[in-house]
Amino acid sequence: MYETADATRGVVSPLVERVHTPCGVCGSSEREPFHAFSDVVRCLDCGVLYVSPRPSSAAIERFYSRAGHYDHWDREPGRKAMWRRRVQRLLRLCSGGRLLDVGTGQGDFGAAAREYFTFEGTEISSEGVRLARERHGLTVYHGDLLDLDLPRGAYDVITLWHVLEHVLEPRKVVERCYALLKPGGIFAVAVPNTDYHLNLSKKLLASTIGFALGRPMFREVGFPRLLLESPEEEIHLTHFTLASLCWLLRSKGFLVCERGLDDYSADNSLRARYEHYKSNLFFQMTGFASSPAIFAAGRKPTP
Repeated sequence: MYETADATRGVVSPLVERVHTPCGVCGSSEREPFHAFSDVVRCLDCGVLYVSPRPSSAAIERFYSRAGHYDHWDREPGRKAMWRRRVQRLLRLCSGGRLLDVGTGQGDFGAAAREYFTFEGTEISSEGVRLARERHGLTVYHGDLLDLDLPRGAYDVITLWHVLEHVLEPRKVVERCYALLKPGGIFAVAVPNTDYHLNLSKKLLASTIGFALGRPMFREVGFPRLLLESPEEEIHLTHFTLASLCWLLRSKGFLVCERGLDDYSADNSLRARYEHYKSNLFFQMTGFASSPAIFAAGRKPTP
């Protein structure tokens, strides 16, 4: 069932076909509205927040395949350092081997990882596949992970760097990755942190009160509607917390071996490094993830 409406009135865009879907984490269709000015709902069974109605699969693939979609990444010089930090994090969990990066984009992670791993990637965007192959000479399979004919039990590491929140059915992706990994293999996932955005929602309430008293309005808050208009727009279909991300990994058979913050920033300045260090120290002391992005890794059990 597709739905269209007027985006200027706080409903869905008439230019993007949309479809109602069940929760991608537990499969339940029981839900309730979560945010009055977005398309986010709350699953009444597992509590995860997700988008419904969401853009159709065809609309999402068209959006990611537009020429120039990844150009804004090239304007962020700190991204190479960010990828190197992520590679080093993986090396603390494993010593190398065959790595599959799901949703590899234009291949910048693969360019950093292939020094230590035999790299392969998947990508639904034809533009991303073209760039990854032409710029870096990487092996990248074009298509959805769930549709690709990849060898079961063949990979030592599978990574999803800010990809799981974009996929249509996260639980099926995790199941597929479990099947593709060797026993003892590592599944590493980073996603945006919903707890951080919920704290921003509390700030909005405080900001609204402050605005009434004549103070400036705090605007960086909430879950904006998916209009698929700007090339820098993010199609976040599921909103994870660290608890729900770890629960999903465990529910599909993984042993969670690491959980924490994702060092996601392309800002490599001393100030940005200090801010991440401070957030990480707070997490180590309290167990609360106050950073915009989180990380979890699971190990496939050995027989």
